[in-house]
Amino acid sequence: MTINDKKILCLIPARGGSKGIPNKNIIDLNGFPLISYVINAAKKSGIFDKIIVTTDCKKIANISREYGAEVPFLRPKKLSTDKSLVQEAIVHALNYVKSYDKIYDYMCLIQPTSPLLLATDICNVLEILIKKNADMVVSVGESSINIRWARSLPKDMNMTVFASNVCGTNKQCFENVHYLNGAIYLGKWNIFYNKRDYYNKNTYAYIMPYERSIDIDNYLDLKIADFLLKDRNKGI
Repeated sequence: MTINDKKILCLIPARGGSKGIPNKNIIDLNGFPLISYVINAAKKSGIFDKIIVTTDCKKIANISREYGAEVPFLRPKKLSTDKSLVQEAIVHALNYVKSYDKIYDYMCLIQPTSPLLLATDICNVLEILIKKNADMVVSVGESSINIRWARSLPKDMNMTVFASNVCGTNKQCFENVHYLNGAIYLGKWNIFYNKRDYYNKNTYAYIMPYERSIDIDNYLDLKIADFLLKDRNKGI
C-alpha cells in the first residue's frame, strides 16, 4: 500500500525521564522492552521508508537500534523534560532529518506507550488517509464511560453537580463517545513541521478497539497490557 510512491517517515518519541514508571519506555513487558512492540509493528506494516526513534537516552537509543529502528541523533535535554511538548521534539527531529536525508511527504507519529497496536492498525490508518485524501488520520478509542456522566466535583465534594435529568438516563440512550488514545498520528509532513492544527476539517479518525488502545501511564496499565498480550499469544 502506497500513496502514489510518496515517502513516509515513522517517528517514535521516547524520552528517558518518567515519574510514573521509571524507565517506562524500555520497561519489561511480557519479556520485551516496551518500545520494541511499536518498533516491530511499524516494521511489520511495511509502509515506512524509515523508522526513527527520537530520545535523549543512550540506553533507549541502543535498545531501539537492537530492534531495528534508526537513532541518528540524541534529543537535547531541554526538549525532554516533563514540561516539554512533543511537538517541539517532532520539529527538532524533522529538522535533523532534513539536514542529512530529505523531506518526506508524510510522517507517522507512533507512541511507544501503545504496545498493543498492530501493524494492521497502521495499515488501516494509511488506507483511510488514501480513501479520504486526508491531511491527517488519528487513532481514537471508544470510551466505556459516557462523558455526560462526568462532572468536576467541588472542594466540599457536594454531589449537586450531578443533579441533572441526563444523569438519570441509561447509557444506551447516548451516542458512542471517543477519545484520543495517543497511538497513531499519520499525516502530511508540513502539518507536523509547521505545528499546524492536527484536527482540522480534513482530519479523520481511525477507531481502535479497547484491547489495543491501552496507553501505558502507570503500573496498572502495564499489568493490563501484560494480561492482554499473554491472552493474545494464546491464540497464536
